Amino acid sequence: MAKSSHVILEPGQITYRSYISEFDGVRALGVGSVLLGHFWQPSISKLVFQFGELAWIAVDGFFVLSGFLIAGILLDRIGRPRYFSTFYFRRTLRIFPVYYLALLLGWTLLRFTNGGYGYHYLIQHWGSPMWFAFYVGNIRTAMVGAWPPSAVYDPLWSLQIEEQFYLLFPLAVAFLRREHLRNLLIGAIVLAPVLRLICYFVRPGNVFLQYTLLPCHCEGLAMGALIALRVRSGRWEISKSKIRTLTLVLIGVSAICSAMSTWKTLEPSPLTLFARLPGYTLASAGFACLLIWIVMYRGSSYTAWLRLPPLQYIGKISYGLYILHPIALMVMLEAARKGWWRFHSPLLFFAACVCLSLALAVCSWHCMELPILQLRSRFGRKQAQPAMTAEPLLSESSQ
Repeated sequence: MAKSSHVILEPGQITYRSYISEFDGVRALGVGSVLLGHFWQPSISKLVFQFGELAWIAVDGFFVLSGFLIAGILLDRIGRPRYFSTFYFRRTLRIFPVYYLALLLGWTLLRFTNGGYGYHYLIQHWGSPMWFAFYVGNIRTAMVGAWPPSAVYDPLWSLQIEEQFYLLFPLAVAFLRREHLRNLLIGAIVLAPVLRLICYFVRPGNVFLQYTLLPCHCEGLAMGALIALRVRSGRWEISKSKIRTLTLVLIGVSAICSAMSTWKTLEPSPLTLFARLPGYTLASAGFACLLIWIVMYRGSSYTAWLRLPPLQYIGKISYGLYILHPIALMVMLEAARKGWWRFHSPLLFFAACVCLSLALAVCSWHCMELPILQLRSRFGRKQAQPAMTAEPLLSESSQ
């Protein structure tokens, strides 16, 4: 690190082809908290279980990271040939294969295990899984006011929020001036909690309106995009005292979200009153501070722990891990139901679910995602800027 009292980010250092390895470490920690929240049982340790319930904070962090990376890609490609087709083609190759594989595996398990009871129960009490096939399952969840009664669909609402953002945001980048784009993003940050407050008074019994709809849960994406816009708008000089302030804000916000989202309630953490009103905004703001901190100190000794090889690898396979881990849970539950494998300990069941999730994610990464990413990297190569680092771009977003 330089001995200057300021950390300086020159415009152009974060570009379309650049790769910040620390983000893989962040993804690994985030998806790890999700696995803990979905697999850990309170009978093993209630304290660890409560920590796992805070995985909703990590999901809001994923939104900030996705907003930063996707906005950066779009801002760096604006004005280049095939702006829209390149972006949508690359997003399709990154998101769709594993997503539809998870839908197919989940549908097969529901339809052909336990006499198809899970599938028929889903149809009768929630609706058709085709809502997920068209990336509008989050809207159906808000309409019904309930989660789909199957673990396979648990993580998909967040992917659908992101996909809807990916569909709309390229238009804003293409047709708005940067100052107008900045105002739009600030407006989204302000409007999201206001919309949640309106939903609270209009439909207080339907908590999913606030949690699963893009307009009500978009501030994280907007904050990430706003940071991406700032780092491309000229020299950014931040004093170390301001970075220390960001660090304190991050710690404070994390403590508040952790304490308030589990206080005097047995509800799932993201659906508490605190989380649904100021919680998502606070969690996103805290992660925005972390993102700025990482961007400023990337490659330094301060972020070396995020570059540890195990975290790096899990971060690379985190998309498959996030979307396929409910499949692992369903397989383990079906194995236990049929007596193929008796889990005499909740801890053993947790370990088995994690191991199977990792195995599915590793297979997905090496057999599907990595070959597709290599194909995707060749598309539009002539239009892309040269890499700013020696490391290849493997993915812009892993959630």
